[in-house]
Amino acid sequence: MAAIHLIPFSGGSIVDLDATYFVQLGVFLVTFILLYLVLFRPMIRLIEGRRKATVGTYEEAQSLTEESDRLSADVGKRLEEVRTHAAGERSKMVGEVRQQERERLGEARENARLEVEKAREEMERSGEAVRSELEHEVGALASSVAAQVLGRTV
Repeated sequence: MAAIHLIPFSGGSIVDLDATYFVQLGVFLVTFILLYLVLFRPMIRLIEGRRKATVGTYEEAQSLTEESDRLSADVGKRLEEVRTHAAGERSKMVGEVRQQERERLGEARENARLEVEKAREEMERSGEAVRSELEHEVGALASSVAAQVLGRTV
């Protein structure tokens, strides 16, 4: 076996530039250009496309989130307006119902007062009719009672 010397020869340079160096440099450049054209450029395009798609999707998600927040705020505002309007309508309707209740109660009281008044008038008329009948019969009844008490005709 041959011995491996790790220490360079003291008489020459470490790097030897000869024709193989330029051949290797040419092979490296041709290989690099071919790899760039066949492998690196498509990979760079693919990575750039994915980055653009990711950024575009992220921006679209941001836009949709902002739109959702705006619509949510708009719906909340409209809901509050509807609630306010409904509360106003409810109080208006309650006021109208109470007014109708007062009117009907007043009508019922007036009707009841008229009925009581008619009943009193009817009672007074029938009371007067009974009195006038009794006045006609008082004389005869008084004679009949006196005759029975005295035992003789008066």
